[in-house]
Amino acid sequence: MITNAMTLRRPATFALLALAACAAPPEPHPTSAYAPADPSLTALIAEKDAAIFAAFNACDGDGFGAYVEEGLEFYHDQAGLSVGRAATVEAVKNNVCNNFTRQLLPGTLEVWPVPGYGAIETGLHTFTNVGADAPHGVARFLHVWHQAGDAWRISRIVSYAHGPYAPKPKAD
Repeated sequence: MITNAMTLRRPATFALLALAACAAPPEPHPTSAYAPADPSLTALIAEKDAAIFAAFNACDGDGFGAYVEEGLEFYHDQAGLSVGRAATVEAVKNNVCNNFTRQLLPGTLEVWPVPGYGAIETGLHTFTNVGADAPHGVARFLHVWHQAGDAWRISRIVSYAHGPYAPKPKAD
């Protein structure tokens, strides 16, 4: 039964990766108008995003881990694939804590319902080294949120198109 479940998940995973691979490098400033398909779902996922990354930025592994599924698959265009909640929480503790923080780039969050499963969240996020005043990097992300009863947890993360952050030029 596990083999069949894994086989069924692979096409969806590969489809997500194919979409991510076709995306252009990140433009750190919103360029198109987005109209949420479900404003209440968008607000809920934005709240969950803020909570998980508050824990991430505070090096709260347990708090961060509470928002991801045990079988999490994390695809990163530079670090590769990480499987499982424990591996991801450990990577955050070892590589993120006291090094940098993540910020959602305002105006880039998009949320799309996935009937019978949850939601897809996409956007841009920036990274700021601890002690720095401005971001040093930017990347695209895609999170697949799974709803089980009242609980929402991320089952897939795709983080890609990492590059340097270029602040928006100021008007004269």
